[in-house]
Amino acid sequence: MMNQPYNIFIEGIPGSGKSTLLDALARHFTNYRVFREGDISPVELAWCAYMTETEYRQALSDLADLRDEIEKSTVKEGTHFITPYTKIKTVHYDFYEYMEKFEVYGGRKKPSEFRDIILRRFRAFHSGGNLFECSFFQNILEELMLYAMFSDQQIMDFYQELTALLDLSNFKLIRLVSPDIRQCIQTIKEERVNPEGEEVWYQLMIGYLSRSPYGQAHQIEDFDGMISHFRRRIRLESEVMTLLPAGCCCDIESKHYDLTDLLRIF
Repeated sequence: MMNQPYNIFIEGIPGSGKSTLLDALARHFTNYRVFREGDISPVELAWCAYMTETEYRQALSDLADLRDEIEKSTVKEGTHFITPYTKIKTVHYDFYEYMEKFEVYGGRKKPSEFRDIILRRFRAFHSGGNLFECSFFQNILEELMLYAMFSDQQIMDFYQELTALLDLSNFKLIRLVSPDIRQCIQTIKEERVNPEGEEVWYQLMIGYLSRSPYGQAHQIEDFDGMISHFRRRIRLESEVMTLLPAGCCCDIESKHYDLTDLLRIF
């Protein structure tokens, strides 16, 4: 058993088993705070609206029927208000479209603004005893690759700055890796379907990739293009991991690991 509470970041491409591992670790580290995608994480903002006070007050007015739910879910951070809008349940789907426009992802912020937001939040993060899903690589790296269109060197420069902000005495990154990337993506392509059998995850993912500036520039429009994208992402993740001291990061085989063995690293 560890002597101090770690900050544990779980990463991996879609379908690698991140949520399953997060749940297993949460059952073991019962006193840890767990941040899944869509939660208000202290370091990352996926699926959250990030609004100025003016924007927030306007949202409360425009979405008056959901005002109470929005106010209960929102936290104020500096000059901004953060709302985990996908956690609010409503049949009025225009609510999600309204809130989505305030995300920091999807090219909604200039690269310099996005960079400053992420680095500022990591700089202000000082607690331990947290479990994070997709908060170090997936969402941040995808934004830098697809929308900021950063070169490999620019991405490494960004992560050089980010890693310098970490308290490495309590940092652990676990990356789930698959020996066959193509098969991993093919499996979730076939599994994540709607009741009619339509491959909804794949259609959403290929749409996300193909509409991005990087996807348009590199003509990512089919399964092979998606695999090429994930191969680049995995390579960049591996390069970033070399910036961190030995013992901070580990790769484990997706869905083929022994949890007891894994816990020995803590």
